[in-house]
Amino acid sequence: MTSLSALPALNTAVAGNPTAPSRGGTSTANGAAQTPASSATIVTLGQANAALRAQLYTPPAAPAPLWERATGDAVSTLMATDNTATSLATRFKGLGAALLGRFDTEAGNFSQSVVQFAPATQMGNVLETTTQAQLHKLPDNQIALTVQTVGGAQVTLTLGSTDNGLAVQVDVTKGALSDADRSALSKLAGAFQKAIDGLAASPPRMDLNGLTQFDSTVLSSVDLHASVQAGDGPQVIDFHADDKQRTVSSSGPLGSMKLAVDLSNPAIVGNARQQAQAISSYLKQFDYEQDRGHGDATMMGMFKDAFSEMNSNYPASASRQNFAAPGAISLNAEDHSLLTGLADFSASVSQNPTFPNPLHAEESDSFSYQLSQTSTVKGDGQLNRSITQQQQSHLSASYHESLQPDLPLRLTTARESQNYTYHQIEDSATSTASLSYGRGALVRATLSQSASQSSRVMKYVMGQLQSDVTTPQQANWTKDLLAQFQKAQSGDNSRTTLDNFRWQQTLESINSLTVLQADPTQIKAAGVKTF
Repeated sequence: MTSLSALPALNTAVAGNPTAPSRGGTSTANGAAQTPASSATIVTLGQANAALRAQLYTPPAAPAPLWERATGDAVSTLMATDNTATSLATRFKGLGAALLGRFDTEAGNFSQSVVQFAPATQMGNVLETTTQAQLHKLPDNQIALTVQTVGGAQVTLTLGSTDNGLAVQVDVTKGALSDADRSALSKLAGAFQKAIDGLAASPPRMDLNGLTQFDSTVLSSVDLHASVQAGDGPQVIDFHADDKQRTVSSSGPLGSMKLAVDLSNPAIVGNARQQAQAISSYLKQFDYEQDRGHGDATMMGMFKDAFSEMNSNYPASASRQNFAAPGAISLNAEDHSLLTGLADFSASVSQNPTFPNPLHAEESDSFSYQLSQTSTVKGDGQLNRSITQQQQSHLSASYHESLQPDLPLRLTTARESQNYTYHQIEDSATSTASLSYGRGALVRATLSQSASQSSRVMKYVMGQLQSDVTTPQQANWTKDLLAQFQKAQSGDNSRTTLDNFRWQQTLESINSLTVLQADPTQIKAAGVKTF
């Protein structure tokens, strides 16, 4: 290292204060620092040059943000702030609500974008035009809401974001918006923003409940499409809701999921208490399956959110229309006690398989879970009707575990790393409820459940298979409730208010068993329950 001794002039110049004395020295009459002969100030060339460069160098100023159109409106003002943020959640903060809020005063199209170019960027029309077009058409992250009105108009709102820019767009097509349309759209502002905030979070989550609660007398459908960066690529989410169905799907680096809810059979839908109990029971099942199959927490979290949201706040209009129809069949309290209270659905969730063991490429870490409910209500009228509801689920999973719980598993081609257990899970469960009436009399009322599990565990030590054990487990039960239901429907005038209360409690107790149970030990426990 080259050094210079006793360079007071250079040293004080670097310090930027020529009148301040150097440490350990004295000042002359004109304020210059004197360095005593007994000590020396050591300044390296590298330090001096770096200090001079820091003092003399002025970084190039960043160009002013480039706007697509004149600013001054509420959306543009919000974009100016959001574009300085680094996380997607804050870059989209408040934007969705602001766009829908425009319909309080505006009914037409709107487009705006802002780009913040890096310092020293050579500005030019081609670069600027290309960047703005990319923001609208091919951004890194994009969320779009499409709303169809009963009157025929279609409204699409789109938000896009890249590292250095934001874009928003409102398109009104296929007709003009009425005052009622604009009011219904504006009321969705909070719900749309909650959906954006959830999808823009890291990791993304589902918050779509508000989008299912639109005014179906004014708006006929709501669709949401999102593509947000998550891990190694975009996670794509699609949502649709109308008065007949709700669907949501997602695919990408986090895994995939699908959920479809059929709202066309409102006769099977129970009251709010029954629905809440069913959802709670299902969520417990999902936690059990995730733990048993070592499912990914983020993907299962999105699945649980979606299941709860799609099965809440069913539209009342479809139910009223159905029961007003000639020949419509309605269900009584006993009928509903054997049903979950939820609309029919099909659902699946899976994680992308990985193959972490280079010595056994056939061994995967995987998780795949399917679940469904199917119901039929048929007959030639109220007096001759039959109801059947079947639920079924299937779990297929596999995973590796270290032989030492406190030692992370790192599988390589070295035999010393090959100390683990490999688990393969195959589970199935079903639940069936069946009721039949002939000439107004109940002739059948049964509820049954079954579950089977298979767990195979292969143990390896130093790459050698030490054991291979498959453990099966199964349980089932069937409850015939015909005699109990017939007695309750006999019309016995001697029944007191207390009798009716106790019977209502019995129906609720029966209803608590309707959601399928995947754990055979729980099946056995429920099988001995009496009413």
